[in-house]
Amino acid sequence: MILFLGLGNPGRRYQRSRHNLGFRVLDSLAKRLKIKIETKGYKSLLGRGRIGREKIILAQPLTFMNNSGVAAASLVRGLKIPLKNLVVIYDDIDLPLGRIRIRRKGGPGGHKGVESIIQHLKSNEFPRLRLGIGRPPRGMDPRGYVLQNFTEEENLLVKEGMERAGGALILLAEEGITSAMNKYN
Repeated sequence: MILFLGLGNPGRRYQRSRHNLGFRVLDSLAKRLKIKIETKGYKSLLGRGRIGREKIILAQPLTFMNNSGVAAASLVRGLKIPLKNLVVIYDDIDLPLGRIRIRRKGGPGGHKGVESIIQHLKSNEFPRLRLGIGRPPRGMDPRGYVLQNFTEEENLLVKEGMERAGGALILLAEEGITSAMNKYN
């Protein structure tokens, strides 16, 4: 079983913000796979389905971004998911808008949600898919930038990036992380 954990902030206020790309990627993937993300459990909203023969769980934490590790730990321990089968999907300020990057493991790179997951799991040995949101304009506080919504122009690149991210997650489930990295990085 593979757990796709999309990061974001719960609630309508943050729904379209840059920081909620992890949620949005999973919403897009769920629609593509005809999975409903609506069951509550393990401090998250969950959807269950399959990609080929692989069972998958789509999870969106009900905790706020900076406490994502609480939900991640609950899911991993409660569902007995090996860390190699936990794929965390989140926004990245250091990647250009719409670009994706897949890694087997790594540090938080300044992302508070990932930092929380690493702290609660006591490991950074889990795969991740980062989706670029670009850098804030000069002089703008990054904390405010990530909570802003995308502009109409940016939304076109975001939509393309989310489609690529969904394709990468499907390939990861079907053929493994190496194939997904080779095709999408």
